[in-house]
Amino acid sequence: MPSQRHRGFERVSWKKRVLLAVAAFVLIVAVFTLEFMSFGGAFRELTLRSPGVCNTLPLSASAEDIQIDRNRSIAYLSSLDRRALVKGENVEGTILQLDLTADPLQAMPALVAAPPAFRPHGMSLYRMGDGKQRLFVISHPPNTAHTVEIFEQQPDGRFLHLGTVRDPLLLSPNAIVAVGPSQFYVANDKGAINALERMREFVFRSGLSTVVYYDGQTMRVAADGLKSAVGMGLSPDGLKIHVAETLGKRLANYARDPVSGELRFVNHVPLEGSPDNVNVDGDGTLWIAVHAKLLDLVRHFGDPGHASPTTILRHSAGVTQTVLVDDGKGISAGSVGAVFDGRLYVGSITEPKIRVCRLR
Repeated sequence: MPSQRHRGFERVSWKKRVLLAVAAFVLIVAVFTLEFMSFGGAFRELTLRSPGVCNTLPLSASAEDIQIDRNRSIAYLSSLDRRALVKGENVEGTILQLDLTADPLQAMPALVAAPPAFRPHGMSLYRMGDGKQRLFVISHPPNTAHTVEIFEQQPDGRFLHLGTVRDPLLLSPNAIVAVGPSQFYVANDKGAINALERMREFVFRSGLSTVVYYDGQTMRVAADGLKSAVGMGLSPDGLKIHVAETLGKRLANYARDPVSGELRFVNHVPLEGSPDNVNVDGDGTLWIAVHAKLLDLVRHFGDPGHASPTTILRHSAGVTQTVLVDDGKGISAGSVGAVFDGRLYVGSITEPKIRVCRLR
């Protein structure tokens, strides 16, 4: 039978084990919290930078994506009151166009008519062999499946709605790249299908999102294992796809087979911050919008008064340069940067304006 002294020793030992377990748990939580805050940019100091003189063009709603028709000197804006959407309001959007040769710039309707419950997101232009253009737009209509809406340009320059593509593989579509009259790739920014996977994907940054390919008849997964794929760009020759991974803080580059549509992973390019949309110049230069402080972006969604910094990177010939760093006073939550004729056009997820900067 254990002695009283022995029983006392066991009680002390048990208490020590409990205290050690609690201390270990607290330490793990603290380390994890610090790592998560560091990843989200909580401790990052930014040095402001401007590429030149910048001005603001007010809009009726935010322009999360910008696509430029370089032949016609027209910029197309994915226009939606996303601030109202965050509040749960039932809003619809449209596509606007800017004549980039006009002074002053003025946003005009780009569609003959929008499809029902149109909530535009990522866009892509495709020029067909006969010179006609098609516009592909991701839409998130309320209470139904995500869609890709296809439009064709009319003689007056506006786009007429041709049809809608739906598929279960459009799980959480964010960005799109058109490669044919009805062929396209779509980046899903999420891949989780339940609460546990959502935690893995966001908190632990597991690569669950995908790029899917639609060949005009069926859709299939072309790339997987991506850490929140939110932006895509196509090289001028059509043989490379660049995918921005927000939670990976990197670009994933793929070689593309133009016949089969298959993608072959090539490499990763690390980035300072969490990338968003990718625009590709005629010479292959990438313009990448980056959220330098991801936690500020999350807070900005709930509090419009809390600024989320905007950064635009230029990537060419393997070299990445910082072109613009805005603390959010010029434009907050910047999601896209597109360049044409010596000017940088910056759009935002939430702010009803674009920033126009002349490049030095």
